[in-house]
Amino acid sequence: MRSRTFVLLLLLALAAGMAIGFWLVTSRTEAAGQPAPQGLQLTADDQNDYILNVGDAYAVDGDLDLARHRLSRLQDSQIVKRVETFAINYASQQNSSSLHLIQLALALGSTHNSLVAMVATPTFTPAPTDTPENAPVFSNVRATVAPTEPPTFTPSATPPRVYVVVPNDNPYIVLPTNTPTITPTRRPSTRVPPTLTPTPTVTAAPPPPVIWEPGLDRWWGSIYYEPVNVEPGTGYWHLSHAIYCDAYAPGESGRFDFGCDEMPGGGAGTSIYVMTGGAPIDVIAPDGRNVGDDPTIVGDPKDPSDMCNCSWSFESSNYKISVRGAPSDAIGGFCLCGKNFGWGSRAHVRYFLYFDYVIR
Repeated sequence: MRSRTFVLLLLLALAAGMAIGFWLVTSRTEAAGQPAPQGLQLTADDQNDYILNVGDAYAVDGDLDLARHRLSRLQDSQIVKRVETFAINYASQQNSSSLHLIQLALALGSTHNSLVAMVATPTFTPAPTDTPENAPVFSNVRATVAPTEPPTFTPSATPPRVYVVVPNDNPYIVLPTNTPTITPTRRPSTRVPPTLTPTPTVTAAPPPPVIWEPGLDRWWGSIYYEPVNVEPGTGYWHLSHAIYCDAYAPGESGRFDFGCDEMPGGGAGTSIYVMTGGAPIDVIAPDGRNVGDDPTIVGDPKDPSDMCNCSWSFESSNYKISVRGAPSDAIGGFCLCGKNFGWGSRAHVRYFLYFDYVIR
């Protein structure tokens, strides 16, 4: 009786072992068979080209969800901020792709004042060119031509078909190039007007004034400001607001307290804060070197959530600062020292410089 029970228990143990082994094999097979999410393996420059193409496609189809899906293939957790920063830096190109990139950044949720201003300014619109009625879309399928009514006055040539290539092994996008630009030919006038009307001269509006706090005459004497001179209709970086905070600056009644305790750094801070919306800056040292890309001097770009509420923050005296990528106002001669203590004292002095991209 005991031998029969032992044999029965041995058979049950073997059956259980086979079931567990079969479950482990099938579960590993199913897990291995699941495809990894598809992503793009591109260089930094190719990724920027890809983002530009996404912006051009969004300008054509207006499909924001599809644009988000395409951007997600870059697998960048900060893709919205990246598109916003790229739009600011690429705005100086002043072409259709730069405008499409700005529109995409705003659609993704950007509220940056410079981007809103560039879209709202009519002079930023690039020169008009004839665009095919059937614009390309992102697809692996050849684009088709929508049926149109044939013209009755002059037969027109059939436009060439447009292809959009997206290979699977190394995905990229080819948008149509060499779009013919039609320049209208003005017919000579056959009638002489009785009187000639002079063409009015367009006078460019002067640049907006800089807001100085306190007045520039109360800043350190070495400070100098160089406004940029650009042609009407040109975009440039304008120093819109400049604040000088000195907790120990003397005034008319002895001690003038302009410490700006409520601003980043507090009344005891010593630094230069630059606000550009994330755009890179040029920082010219007294010996003429541009140290704007040297993190040991100007630090790294600040995250939007940083407590300084700035793009850059560093402690360097007598440097000239401007914004890179377009013509820019410049300001220099900074002294990280209180007026009561002399050059090099580093006595709780802060500067806040706000640059905006505007159109002259």
